[in-house]
Amino acid sequence: HPENRQVVFVGDFIDRGPKIRETLHLVRDMVLSGNAHAVMGNHEFNAISFHTPHMEKGGFFRDHSLKEITQHIETLEQFRHYDSEWTEFLDWFKTLPLFLEFDLFRVVHACWDDAHIQFLQNQYKGINADFLSKGNDKTDSTGFYMAVEETLKGKESPLPNGYIFFDKDGNERSECRIRWWRDTASRERLKDVLMACPEEIADRKIQDNYYVYMNPKPVFFGHYWLKGAPHIENPKAVCLDYSVAKGGVLVACR
Repeated sequence: HPENRQVVFVGDFIDRGPKIRETLHLVRDMVLSGNAHAVMGNHEFNAISFHTPHMEKGGFFRDHSLKEITQHIETLEQFRHYDSEWTEFLDWFKTLPLFLEFDLFRVVHACWDDAHIQFLQNQYKGINADFLSKGNDKTDSTGFYMAVEETLKGKESPLPNGYIFFDKDGNERSECRIRWWRDTASRERLKDVLMACPEEIADRKIQDNYYVYMNPKPVFFGHYWLKGAPHIENPKAVCLDYSVAKGGVLVACR
């Protein structure tokens, strides 16, 4: 770029859309040439876990059940005749940072929680068997699972009174993603803070203290498949994911 600008990608390059392989070539080439940075998304973490054998327990660090295969099948199809390339990309995924902090802003895939970020700064030593084991284990008591889960997949909250909803892939869920980026002044009812909140309870007034990003340094992130015309809800926490892989638009913030 004539003014030495760089792109910063917010992760999730795979598993959706018609040109996964082409996207990976573009992003990796830009990063390796010094024209871009990129952070790991939950789909890259899932792919590493899906393809890495668990030497102690057998199998892999991510289950190969129908649900996991269905989520990953589009990537596997597009790399059907490019096995060596896919292996190279998996190795590249392992080099991606879980977050980035620059002088003027921060970047993370799903959620910036200072406590999790500090934990990862102190404890994360790269992708290895111990990290994959703890990062995929819901019973983990070390803090790794929760730090990875919420940094790469965001924070969720159980719905009250046994309510459920079905996500974009048709999976039944009883927990909603939290719009942690919305400032407290714009939070009044459950629909303001819970994504995909069932209509029956959407207008209930908020009773709980849901996590909110309070740091003055802006953070940019993806992950949430927002719809409609892109807009900034909070200038200190900006989502760039507007469902480009499913008919939405590709969004950048300069």
